[in-house]
Amino acid sequence: MAPPPDKAVYYFCDESSQSGDRFMAVAGLAVPDTAVDGIRDDLIAIKKANGNPTEVKWSDTKARRESPEKAFADYFEEAVKAKKIHFHIRFAPFHQYDHKASGPGRRADTTSKMHFQLLLHRALRYYGPHYKLRIRPDNGRCTEQLPRQVANLHWQARELYGTGDCIEHLQCLDSKREPLLQLLDIPLGAMTALRNLRPLTGAKAELAQHISAMWPRLDLARNTPIAEYTLNIWNVTPKGAPRRGPWS
Repeated sequence: MAPPPDKAVYYFCDESSQSGDRFMAVAGLAVPDTAVDGIRDDLIAIKKANGNPTEVKWSDTKARRESPEKAFADYFEEAVKAKKIHFHIRFAPFHQYDHKASGPGRRADTTSKMHFQLLLHRALRYYGPHYKLRIRPDNGRCTEQLPRQVANLHWQARELYGTGDCIEHLQCLDSKREPLLQLLDIPLGAMTALRNLRPLTGAKAELAQHISAMWPRLDLARNTPIAEYTLNIWNVTPKGAPRRGPWS
């Protein structure tokens, strides 16, 4: 058996749009362990320079002279394009799922399974063969079961991708206390709104278009190739659901 890797990757994850939209999303932000402290310090400094909010969130976006949301978006763009961080987002037509079959938590259990799939097919697939993983979901009903799924993630990743027991630990965090989860929330919220063609006005519309303009050739309705792990878009169809045409 090969010795475990001595390098680690942090993987922050969260979800958006469990109700009211056609497409629900889960997303992950991968950060090398050597970069986490520096990026966290940068984000804290950005917050202090832009009103010092307790938490930077897409849902709190509003018109103001010093916008922490826009500042976080600009930092996200620079870090992704410099390949300092990687971003993965998974869209699914939430209304096509049988939430009763997911478990007693229904929508929360469906979302938990979506997190599991994101971790398995992105975090473990991309980084498991070479790094230890320190997975950090935002806490809540949708993620509280994930720490109990480590053995299952290891088993499935071993069968599919030949990885070892790469998850060092999986711990849910409070996004109010973790700036990297806040950094993830901005593109996650904006891209989910754009994917749903949600009518936006004011500061949210401006921020969503600002983020869209960062990657003008990116089509959120189309999957990027699996090898493009720096910025990866993944659209899925539930098993047994009818596949819809491009105009449906």
